[in-house]
Amino acid sequence: MTSRVKHTMLRHVIAALALATTALAATGTSGQAPADEYFGPFKYSAISVRTKIGALGRAYDQRWQDDDSIVHDAGLVESSLRVWAQRYPNDSWLAPTLLHLAQLYQKVQTQVARNHSRAMYQLLAQTFPKSKEAHLARLRLQQGFPPLHSESPVSPTPNPYASAAPATSVPPSAEPNVTPASAASTMPSAAAKASSAPSPQPTTSMKP
Repeated sequence: MTSRVKHTMLRHVIAALALATTALAATGTSGQAPADEYFGPFKYSAISVRTKIGALGRAYDQRWQDDDSIVHDAGLVESSLRVWAQRYPNDSWLAPTLLHLAQLYQKVQTQVARNHSRAMYQLLAQTFPKSKEAHLARLRLQQGFPPLHSESPVSPTPNPYASAAPATSVPPSAEPNVTPASAASTMPSAAAKASSAPSPQPTTSMKP
């Protein structure tokens, strides 16, 4: 093999390595977000964002949190989600996550939550127009939102560590106070027993 051929092969190898490096760099900035990368001021990862949306949905369904608290916490998640979308715009998890967050906002029966929901549906339809989630977002925006309705009251979160109620005990004052003297007075005497016993009847003999 001549030196010219070797030089040509080396150039091809270098070019292939450069293309591979460029592809890897593009994947790192616009593909799937790593599980250990955190976004926004509150440092949620992509997995944490999805998990938190689900947890807030359960908190609403079970009425463990009031509406304002849920909207506030959802806003923290939204801030991380937007940074995630900026860094990894081709992440396949983004469209489903945007839809879930929009649906969470829609559940909450306040006008503030509805405004957030509409903004999420619009962002989804504009950013991922060809996705099935964007189709659902466009349908919701076209049909509008159902009217706001009243909600059940908020109940406190069950405490799994709460101890069982102690058994009720009888107070000492309610217990009968039995003394030896009173016990003896309640026992019938031997004379009383004898007097109360029936006396034997005399037997009469029958003569023929």
